[in-house]
Amino acid sequence: MFRKTLIALITATALTFGAFAHIRAQSSIVITLNFEYIRQGSAGVISLSGVDMVGGVVNAFERTYPFFPVTGGFAALLAAPMDQRIREYPITVTVYRADGGTLNWEGTVKVESGEFIREPAFSIPSDKFHLLDMSVQENEDARLSSIYSVVTPERFWEGQFSLPANAPTTSPFGSVRDFNDGSTRRHGGYDFRMATGTPVKAAASGRVVYARGLDIHGNNVIIDHGWGIFSNYSHLSQIFVVPGQIVLQGEVIGLSGNTGRSTGPHLHWEIAVNGVLVNPLTFIRLKLPT
Repeated sequence: MFRKTLIALITATALTFGAFAHIRAQSSIVITLNFEYIRQGSAGVISLSGVDMVGGVVNAFERTYPFFPVTGGFAALLAAPMDQRIREYPITVTVYRADGGTLNWEGTVKVESGEFIREPAFSIPSDKFHLLDMSVQENEDARLSSIYSVVTPERFWEGQFSLPANAPTTSPFGSVRDFNDGSTRRHGGYDFRMATGTPVKAAASGRVVYARGLDIHGNNVIIDHGWGIFSNYSHLSQIFVVPGQIVLQGEVIGLSGNTGRSTGPHLHWEIAVNGVLVNPLTFIRLKLPT
């Protein structure tokens, strides 16, 4: 695994040597970028270690990502939207010191292609054709965005996230979809081919924040895992949980179905990090801080 380590110290001048930036002073704080680049629709971990720190934030992609305490320091999850242009972007790490001072480090982060595909045309049944109306899409996107933008400091999960079901995947994350009304949309999650009534499991422990129907996502469960991480389970035929309920990883939260803007029985699964939808299959392989 690529790790770019940046030794950043207070009251100093930055010197850049290739991929590494070093700032000299008396007591050091080490900033580690645990990635060489971030793909569109993916997340990466940035770590802080050293002494006399009480937290910090990362600013990148016109968003602010908070640091959270972990063993040996702090960590933040940085996420690149699926439509982020492929190039290098400025990044600023601000460290809050115990004495009330701050340390700022400025660098760059590279965004690479998400390698998205274009899927065959989707034909929505006539009884669901109204769900292609752009106002319906925009209203639902806004509703979900308001949920995904919440950052809970408490971490509910332990270890790595897991798949919500043992089933074959169909439509991948980020794919371009052409619908039979002439519109084009991007797919914000991964689909699993599952017969109606198949158990759906929580990908990680967390607190249920939504458990009811939506126009497009159908019967929908959203779990807040803390640190700005959410998982979403859509098109369910039945829901077994209620808002506020704490669920454990692997717990059955509902049954797959064909509700909402769906052309057949399946599970649509989303992961959002700090308000950004990311590839769920890539995210579960990400080594998360502990």
